[in-house]
Amino acid sequence: MFAYGWEGFFKKLSELNSRVEDKAAEEYIRAFYYLEKKNGQARASELARYLGVSKAGVSEMLRSLARRGLVRVKKYSPARLTPRGSALARKMTFKHRVLESFLSLKLHMPLGNVHEEASRLEHAISDDAVMRLYRLLGRPKKDPHGSRISAF
Repeated sequence: MFAYGWEGFFKKLSELNSRVEDKAAEEYIRAFYYLEKKNGQARASELARYLGVSKAGVSEMLRSLARRGLVRVKKYSPARLTPRGSALARKMTFKHRVLESFLSLKLHMPLGNVHEEASRLEHAISDDAVMRLYRLLGRPKKDPHGSRISAF
């Protein structure tokens, strides 16, 4: 038997699922923001290609993000970030770029590895910790790839 019984087990499982869903949502939102900035819009097919997932998976996630108030979805039109979705995207992009800078500048991680590592860490680090890293790094203006770091 589990320490907290079956009820505790299912509660923990639900919390874990929620964290996994949040991480996926953050990945989609950050990718959406990147593609929107780069191309002026983020079509489902572009998101699928960028994230390496199916178009059906993108459509499902966009519906989920719309229910959360992060994107607006209209039939036959590209989805758009809501103000709340845009704010989350800017925050995730800031975290990602600060983490890439930290990994490159302080841990001397090879440039080819920092993106993937930062993608793993950005979901776990608190806003306070990332701001402390940002200040520790001297408030860099650009990440190691040359992309602008804008405070959220």
